[in-house]
Amino acid sequence: MGVPTPMDSELLALYLAGECDAAQQQAVEAWAAASPENAAELARMKSLWDLGGAASEVPEVDVDAAWTRLETRIAEEEGRRRIRPIGGGASGWTRWFAAAAVLAGLVFAVRWFLQPGADSYMATVEAVRTELNDGSRAVLSPGSSMDVRLGRTRQVQLRGEAYFEVVRDSVRPFEVEGGDVLVTVLGTAFEVSAYDTADVVLVRVRSGRVRVAAGGDTLELTAGQHARYDRQKHVLERRAAPPAEVWGIRILQFEEASLVQVVQQLERLYKMPIDLRNEAIRRCSLTAEFDDEPLEVILGVIAETFGLELTKDSNGYALDGQGC
Repeated sequence: MGVPTPMDSELLALYLAGECDAAQQQAVEAWAAASPENAAELARMKSLWDLGGAASEVPEVDVDAAWTRLETRIAEEEGRRRIRPIGGGASGWTRWFAAAAVLAGLVFAVRWFLQPGADSYMATVEAVRTELNDGSRAVLSPGSSMDVRLGRTRQVQLRGEAYFEVVRDSVRPFEVEGGDVLVTVLGTAFEVSAYDTADVVLVRVRSGRVRVAAGGDTLELTAGQHARYDRQKHVLERRAAPPAEVWGIRILQFEEASLVQVVQQLERLYKMPIDLRNEAIRRCSLTAEFDDEPLEVILGVIAETFGLELTKDSNGYALDGQGC
């Protein structure tokens, strides 16, 4: 069996507690129905929730203090907002504390959602495009959600992964908080991957400049640069960009990428087989950018660039010719 696709842990907690609205309930159930792995993960979390709820005589507790203690412990061991399994042999007190901690997390989440001026966005099994009130655009990856405040400051609390194209505003910087990482920009295009169940947070910059702060360190990134933050080691480092990148849903960027790498990305995004008929074609390198173009248009540009012949049949597309 494979692994479940990412899903916002706070939304799952609200669902298990019976505190979510109809749209949130539908989102979780659609996620669970998308694969056996997702369904198994939801069942596992429900069993853990029931285990915590079975503890007897739960006394009154300061949930804010409990949540603070839990956050501190997680930050020291594995990074904030991580999910840790609860052992089956735990004592009644341990099970009670786990339940109290989850309840505290729910209180924290509900406080955020109920504050005025916050717009919430969520993607379940499909990516979601949205335009924010300031004209900026975002694409939420499946299993992701975010809360956006646009007032005197522009703030985004992200759980999961999202691509942003930010409208420049020198007075109001645009800030994205993804768990342990804070990304600050004025106007640029970038992506943040900050699933709370992942060991690392990734930031990629398509254009412009961003500042990434995490673990007491700060990096300035420009177009084509990446940053990686290791939550366990508390290390923020710069990474080189790969030759083939995808932004948002279907923005493709290739920098001296082999046609093998290009075809791999195209097949993944468009779900269509593409055959490179000989080894000489595989040696060709492409530098180009395509913004949500149809597959046939992209392949036509590639064929024209390298003097190849493009054909299509019931099995998919094929590129043939002398190559490079």
